[in-house]
Amino acid sequence: MSLGVVADSQSRDGDGRSVGEDDEPSPRQAAAAIFSRKLSALISESMVSTEDGATRSLTLYSLAQHLELAYPDVPVSQSGLYRLIHGDAIPRLDLIIALARVFDVPPEYFVTGERRG
Repeated sequence: MSLGVVADSQSRDGDGRSVGEDDEPSPRQAAAAIFSRKLSALISESMVSTEDGATRSLTLYSLAQHLELAYPDVPVSQSGLYRLIHGDAIPRLDLIIALARVFDVPPEYFVTGERRG
């Protein structure tokens, strides 16, 4: 007698339900998506002045530099900001507070699904 093993093409979660693309995101994924959307919007709306008086769009590099200078106790890097922008990470509370101060928004702005008013 031989036994065959058939692999199920769909993953199952801890409750035995199928996990697929149609499932609701986990709370962690939802939080990362909200934060990503909010930070991306603020960055795209922001302009910075250069030494020669010109203005240009804010970059992740310049944002990381500003955060490092203004908030030296809050560890942040350009690659860390990149991961946040793309929803691959969830920020620490100290970074949320620092970003809120930089962009002049309440910290809640980054963690609620509501639009800025």
